[in-house]
Amino acid sequence: MNSHLTVHTDAARIHCTIGAGTGPAVLFLNGAFSTRRDWKRVLRALSPDLHTVTFDARGRGRSADSPDYSFSGALADVGSVIEAARLVRPVLVGWSHGATLALRHAATHPGEVAGVVLVDGAFPVRVFHEKAQERVRRQYRLLHVPMRILGSMRLLARMTHHEAANVVIELDEIDAGLLPDYRDLTCPALFVVGSGPHKGSPAEEMRTMRSAVELATAANEKVRLHSVVDANHMRILCKNAAEVADAVTSLSRRPEG
Repeated sequence: MNSHLTVHTDAARIHCTIGAGTGPAVLFLNGAFSTRRDWKRVLRALSPDLHTVTFDARGRGRSADSPDYSFSGALADVGSVIEAARLVRPVLVGWSHGATLALRHAATHPGEVAGVVLVDGAFPVRVFHEKAQERVRRQYRLLHVPMRILGSMRLLARMTHHEAANVVIELDEIDAGLLPDYRDLTCPALFVVGSGPHKGSPAEEMRTMRSAVELATAANEKVRLHSVVDANHMRILCKNAAEVADAVTSLSRRPEG
């Protein structure tokens, strides 16, 4: 049976769900506006022996709101959850925004992470230049009402449209500087990459982002493309849970060292 843990930090109160497995630890990191619920199908596809941990980030799901939705704040929370849940050399599995968090934490904590699964994210390239940033801000202004409603239902992040746009734009800036993180990785990393569209981005942007996988794999022999799946960005965890679970299993069963 799952158990629950509340992690208190300086800027947030984080709700975690901990699986009953006693095997290798696996920590799941969500997309920018999603909740731990998005991992349900992946979790079902995994062995129950794995010691899984999911959590709602600040202002999402059952976690408390916060005045700080920056990438640095989210990254600090990853470390806080690992410490509070007493995870030893976990595999980090991140989707979208969570993929960048997983990579950055692994790169800055050598020897403390067993492996990283990057699901349609952590592409080392920048795509949102000035005009694209204006488009992003306009999109989130238009999404203000549905985001507020879904946020109140704990199905989406509880952010203002301005905060949401800032999260997306900052992530793009962080992703542009990820090549040193890839070079610094001391653990294996596997990409699971979608091939379908993303409603919020033009097709050319998605092609540019996904083609940057080649830059990541060239930067470090430990980084590999596990699979390209027939799913768009938003449906990949649902439609291709088995492929994500296969990547997680391959890293969690690797021999030490």
